[in-house]
Amino acid sequence: MTVIPRLTTARLRLRPFDMTDADRVHELLAVPDIADTTLNIPYPYPEGAAAAWITGHAQAAREGTSWTWAITRHQDDLLLGAIGMGVVMAHRRGTLGYWLGVPFWGQGYTSEAVRHAVAFGFEDLGLHRIDAECMSRNPASAKVMQRAGMVHEGTFRDYIIKNDSFESIDRYAVIRDAAP
Repeated sequence: MTVIPRLTTARLRLRPFDMTDADRVHELLAVPDIADTTLNIPYPYPEGAAAAWITGHAQAAREGTSWTWAITRHQDDLLLGAIGMGVVMAHRRGTLGYWLGVPFWGQGYTSEAVRHAVAFGFEDLGLHRIDAECMSRNPASAKVMQRAGMVHEGTFRDYIIKNDSFESIDRYAVIRDAAP
C-alpha cells in the first residue's frame, strides 16, 4: 500500500495530515507535557516544525517505510494527536509511535487509535510483528500498548538521554498470530 488510507473507529477518524493541520499540531505540541515523555518531540516546539514534519508523510508512504495519521474525532473533526507506524518490510515488522494533546488524555482515544493501527499493519500490510516503546515512567502509554494486545518484552535501563538525564525504556510487541 503506497497511500495513507483513512481508517474509521467507533469515535475516531485516522486520516492523512495536510498542511492546514500544521498550526493545530504546533498548538498541541507547544506544551511541555508531551515532549516530556517522547524522544523526538522537542520543547519548546519550533515554529515551522509541524509543516516540515507533515511534508514528509506522503513520500514515506509511497516508499513503504511509514504511515502517519492525524487522530480526529467523528463528531467535530477536531485534530487530537497523531499515530504513525514505521515499517521494515524485509522483516515484516512495524513500530508504532503516537502522541495525543493533553486535553484529550485519559479518554481512551489513544487506545482506540492504536488498536486500529495494529489491525491495519496486520491486515493491510501483512506484518508479522508490531512493537512500540515508552519511557518507563509513562505507565499510561504502557497501558495503551497492553490494551492493543501488546506484551511487555523488556526494560532497557538508562537506554536514552532526555533533557540531560538517562531514561529507561519499556518495549511492548504483538505478533500477528497472538493479536486479539
